[in-house]
Amino acid sequence: MAFGFIGLGNMGSMMSHNLASYAESAGLPKVQIWNRTRGKSEAVAANSYCDVADSIPDLVRKCNVIHTCLANDDVALSVYREIFQARKHGLILADHSTLFPTTSTTLEKEAREVGASFMSCPVFGPPAAAKSAGLLIVLSGKEESRKAVKSYIVPTLGKGMIDCGEETSKGALLKILGNNCILGTIELLSESFTLAEKTGFDTDVLYEFIQQWFPAAAWVNYGKKIRDGAFSGKTGFTLPGGMKDAAYIRRLGAETSTPTPIIDQAWNHLTTAKALGGESLDWSACAAGMRVTAGLKPFKGEDFSLQGNHANGVNGN
Repeated sequence: MAFGFIGLGNMGSMMSHNLASYAESAGLPKVQIWNRTRGKSEAVAANSYCDVADSIPDLVRKCNVIHTCLANDDVALSVYREIFQARKHGLILADHSTLFPTTSTTLEKEAREVGASFMSCPVFGPPAAAKSAGLLIVLSGKEESRKAVKSYIVPTLGKGMIDCGEETSKGALLKILGNNCILGTIELLSESFTLAEKTGFDTDVLYEFIQQWFPAAAWVNYGKKIRDGAFSGKTGFTLPGGMKDAAYIRRLGAETSTPTPIIDQAWNHLTTAKALGGESLDWSACAAGMRVTAGLKPFKGEDFSLQGNHANGVNGN
């Protein structure tokens, strides 16, 4: 296999590094990488078994398996249509982006028309999990392509996988349904910690309960962020991405006449958090929106407000 990786954000930079480590250990060619901002590609290549491709067509010529991790549907459509122009028969495309199901179906159809194979392979886990190859990876697409990717993807990129079969829309759907659970958890944690603070209950004790009774990654990790007001998005999942996912959930609900009341409320709190602190916050800043609704200061610990003094801490009481 000759690998390529396109999209080197918080997740993609970690995943491409792990893929490169696998390629090097297996005696395969260096991983070809490309990003719209070339500086990110050069930074990854400086510390990994990678070469920076001059362009997407250049990368396609040198690879037969390409992984991607892209920001949104518009970017994915643009990047993949440039890949398809190469009309490289037998090319396997494993996309780790969060796309709407109809977008994944469109890309699978267009790939098939040029003799390539598009797979919807979204992942669950934050950048820290991507770095440690601790992601949960979804696989959907042609059986032969799934078999090829299964031969290395665990433990190279993740700790486990869920096979959704041939329909790429199913992989994309599972990602949205999973994010519905995660964002719903963040909304519930926001409510619980706000209620604890308003009633004068020790939030450390509440967090201890969560660790012992709900020892799942989303509960423990986001519970800690919300308890501490640690909403920096530098190493997490930022508000625009969270709002994109919330919009997908609400769109699916609207298209299927399915109410999504928890996510509707989370959308309002995410919107408030964005208005107060900007787009760079982690989506756990949903809690800041909840706090404002309850009459508390939005931020505790560090002040992330757009007009706030980031050098000084702020008590949220």
